[in-house]
Amino acid sequence: MENTKAVTPTDVEVKKEIDSEVILQYRNYEVNMDDVTERVKAHYYAKGYKKDSIENMQIYVKPEDFTAYYVINDGVVGKVNLF
Repeated sequence: MENTKAVTPTDVEVKKEIDSEVILQYRNYEVNMDDVTERVKAHYYAKGYKKDSIENMQIYVKPEDFTAYYVINDGVVGKVNLF
């Protein structure tokens, strides 16, 4: 016979979500990186891809070009303005 015990909050460490944001500052400009991520997604969807089709995404920020380049699902490439 197995010993079963109900798990209580004191038995398991509860991880608290930390509210954070990443801001890129370059020269006299600044942009929230969450906004850049949303712009990338919007650009991808505007190309006709479905909203639930993103499996992975890499964003390469190049402030000297004022551009964020992206690769989605290891093949779809594009770019959006940073500022």
